[in-house]
Amino acid sequence: MSNFVNRIAAIAALALAATPIIGLSSAHAGQWKRPIARIVVGDLRLAHPADAREFQRRVDRAAAQVCHATGVRGMSYRACLMDFDQDLRAEMTPTQISDLRTALRAEPTLFASRDF
Repeated sequence: MSNFVNRIAAIAALALAATPIIGLSSAHAGQWKRPIARIVVGDLRLAHPADAREFQRRVDRAAAQVCHATGVRGMSYRACLMDFDQDLRAEMTPTQISDLRTALRAEPTLFASRDF
């Protein structure tokens, strides 16, 4: 009988030890559900206003897809768009930013909603 109790105690101890591991793996899996946006710019010359408009269109579409995928609405959706813009600026090269500023000088109403 004591052998049976020892086995149950050992199984219970293993189950208690495995509980945090299961919790950590499920918490870690949740971090990878953030949507990723890829914006192709290799075919564009960002210093040209027409290409800068196309870039703006691609950015707007990618931002809408990412924020829609997160399921936010209202003010949270607006905050998601602002975060997307910050992330975009952080990922752009200085040359890309300079080219967009050149296009903005040529056509001042080009980026009404963004600051480059």
